[in-house]
Amino acid sequence: MAVKALSWAVVTILAFAAASPGEYRIDSTRYFPQPAVEAQSRAAFVAACDAFVKSSTPATPPAMLHWLQTYDALLRGLERHDIYVYLRAEEDDRDTADAKADDALGQLEGRIGDRVVRAARQLGEARIAAWTQTGPLKPYRFLLEDSLARGTHRLSVADAHAVDVAVTPVLDAAATSYKAFRKSSDSLASRQDAYAALLVSIAAARNGVARLRGFPGAADAAYFDRAISPGSVERTLSAIRASSAYARYLRVAALMPKPAVTPSPVTIAQAIPTILAAEQPMGAAYAGAYAALLDPRNGRLEICTAPECDDSGFSLGFAGVQSAVFYGGFTGSVNAVRAVAHESGHAVHREFMSENQPIAAYNRGPSFMFESFAIFNELLFLNHLYESTANDTQRAFYLNYFLQDATFQVYGSAEETDLERAIYHGVDDGTIRTAADFNTLTTSVFARYDPSASQDPKTPLYWAGDRLFFTDPLYDVNYLYAGLLALQYFTGFQRDSTTFSKRYVALLKNGFNDTQAALEKRFLGIDLSHEADLVANAGALIDARTTMLSTLYATASRDGSAPK
Repeated sequence: MAVKALSWAVVTILAFAAASPGEYRIDSTRYFPQPAVEAQSRAAFVAACDAFVKSSTPATPPAMLHWLQTYDALLRGLERHDIYVYLRAEEDDRDTADAKADDALGQLEGRIGDRVVRAARQLGEARIAAWTQTGPLKPYRFLLEDSLARGTHRLSVADAHAVDVAVTPVLDAAATSYKAFRKSSDSLASRQDAYAALLVSIAAARNGVARLRGFPGAADAAYFDRAISPGSVERTLSAIRASSAYARYLRVAALMPKPAVTPSPVTIAQAIPTILAAEQPMGAAYAGAYAALLDPRNGRLEICTAPECDDSGFSLGFAGVQSAVFYGGFTGSVNAVRAVAHESGHAVHREFMSENQPIAAYNRGPSFMFESFAIFNELLFLNHLYESTANDTQRAFYLNYFLQDATFQVYGSAEETDLERAIYHGVDDGTIRTAADFNTLTTSVFARYDPSASQDPKTPLYWAGDRLFFTDPLYDVNYLYAGLLALQYFTGFQRDSTTFSKRYVALLKNGFNDTQAALEKRFLGIDLSHEADLVANAGALIDARTTMLSTLYATASRDGSAPK
């Protein structure tokens, strides 16, 4: 992976580029000095959270302010504990104690959040408006209004208990079974009946819980929870199905000269300068945040190479807790480095919020916005690889890689979103029961976006290989909107990187103290209600870059060899 020029950040990194993988480790003592200290502190926090859940809803604005500040402090503490135990569990997949603690802390965080929802419903819209019009409660207005809105589909105490006892164990067992199946040497085809049984049980259980909440099905409930409307999903999918950019890209990509470029694997120390160079056009504040994150001397990047490490990548961080990145199973491939760039995008966003958004609740927001920031960062990385090499063979390879990523984020996510909601509808009406049913449905849905999918032998079993369908159901819709936003960001970056970067960094620092539509409009001028425009922008960007790729391939064809 070539680098065009060395900036101040890259020069800084080169000073420690010889660091070994073992030196890339998150300093967990920044959270707690040792496990015993964390366990003792956690017990006190659990008691404090239990007391908060049982507390009365405040009757005056001053009392409400104090109550919400207590909630804020509890949220910060719970996240610090959760980050610590989650990291330990991911560093050692045999650590069941910390894994269970992570689950318990997540449930506790949900309970104190539900308590705020209940308080907002007790206050009502009029009192919330009056109390938060001016004065010290004003910053909490969106928290209370959002809690009030979420309360419209909140489970009763009795129903919530029933779900915890009867449904949650089923979903957890299904996810665990799926992970075990995938770790075995058995093929998807040989296990397809078992995968089908698992997914039917997941869909049936989630549909049932959704109806308890007043939704027609699990897909609608999931969209509501992710701040997305079913109507918006339908408009977005319709616009994507009507777009021709993906089909054109596939036709051009099929002309790739042979043999294809195969970049040599790199170490993480070799990869970091390239990631940092990709951030430079976004300005000093943005690039500097990445330099600090990826400097091994700061203990915020972990490349976990031990056999017991979970083979995954994720970011950590919250209000008052410095962010970090964990990556297990780093291979040094372009895809592995892209994934580190993606997770680094999450971590830098978390750090910007931690440093600039004082209300802990506003350090959380819609998942699709979180994902949009990370995907934009991987696009910056892939674009840098394309632009920073003078070798046309490599330029064609990296441009195609960029397009593969961009089209998958939009068109691939649309296929997955459309398929998953169809699965839930089919399980609900009894038309989806067997592996054969899933295979037929998958081929039918994918053909709406790519007619050639019906001829691809890998298509029918795609559903069984989509991990999120089993471990984080109905999450894929986040990537659909995130991909559209990331390509919109990239268009703004291409148009005027200086102006865009200032507005973009301001959005990252702001956190989520308003609706996603209001934030995107205020900071970046993006209208989320115009789904067709978002799809058109994505299609135009992909089309323009497909033309560039076609030109490179045409040159190779005329020369009778791969591009040079």
